[in-house]
Amino acid sequence: MAVEIVSPIEPGIAQFGFWCVEDLHKTDRDQEVLIVPIGIRYYYVAPPWDAIAQLLTQLEADCGLTVPTAADLPEITGVPSTVSPQQLLLYRRLLRLSEHLLTVMEDFYSKFYHQNLKIPVTEAESPLSVNDVIAARLQRLMNAALSVAEQYFGLQPKGTVTDRCRRLEQAGWEWIYREDLDNLAQLPPAARGLADRIAEESALRLWHMRLVETFVSVTGRYILEKPSVDRLAETLLLVWDTVTRLKGKDPTKRPRLGPQRVEITIAQPISVTARRAAHQTNRRQAVAELTQDLQTALEKMVLDGSPSASARSVPSEL
Repeated sequence: MAVEIVSPIEPGIAQFGFWCVEDLHKTDRDQEVLIVPIGIRYYYVAPPWDAIAQLLTQLEADCGLTVPTAADLPEITGVPSTVSPQQLLLYRRLLRLSEHLLTVMEDFYSKFYHQNLKIPVTEAESPLSVNDVIAARLQRLMNAALSVAEQYFGLQPKGTVTDRCRRLEQAGWEWIYREDLDNLAQLPPAARGLADRIAEESALRLWHMRLVETFVSVTGRYILEKPSVDRLAETLLLVWDTVTRLKGKDPTKRPRLGPQRVEITIAQPISVTARRAAHQTNRRQAVAELTQDLQTALEKMVLDGSPSASARSVPSEL
């Protein structure tokens, strides 16, 4: 059974909810604080195969690759019979591009940041599919990129990839927006120059973390598990994000492959007020539990397509 992927949500929304509860309590107001989980899914109105092929050609050129013939592309096993030859060709091109990008980035981190990205002997000897190999290489690459940033900020690699990204982000903000400096305008020029230097270097190190964020929920078999134009396009746009970051451009201005329909699903509200006592007893645990409940609600909507009884789906054209 194919499974959709929901990226791990961050604890910030849960923390905001508890802060709101406490602010209301301090002013003797009895309004209830609720968080409403909302699921959003996009579907292409018509399959944009031509736009996908054009974007693939552009990315191949950006990476120094020519448009390949079928003989140049990696073979794939286990492809469902519903996949057309045209779709399979595009997926094989995306697979070749992904392998090339992985090799480029592995060389980059090995040569300039001295990261060990060698394939373990046990893995090299096992009969893994090309998809599984890509997934394993991607995990090693993300760990290397995070390690580069963590070493700069003096952090230990603890927790999930998402946990590590959030700790790096916090460390970067603390070094960019210095609370230990009361008034930047009154700093002597030499001291201000050093402060600016630290801010610049911190921002550069956070680039590695942003690169990892792009692929935090990517697996090697996402497209093959449920072949569709939506999954192929989604993965291709993630590759576009990466290539755009490597080029030093703005990855927020994504290309538009075609008109999409959006489906919005609204689930039952979750009361934050009802958890105030638990938050006062153990704040960290209360935030973690609320975050997990929000994650579960979103996954139920997106994975099962079956929100709670009172939920509504609202389709509209974009």
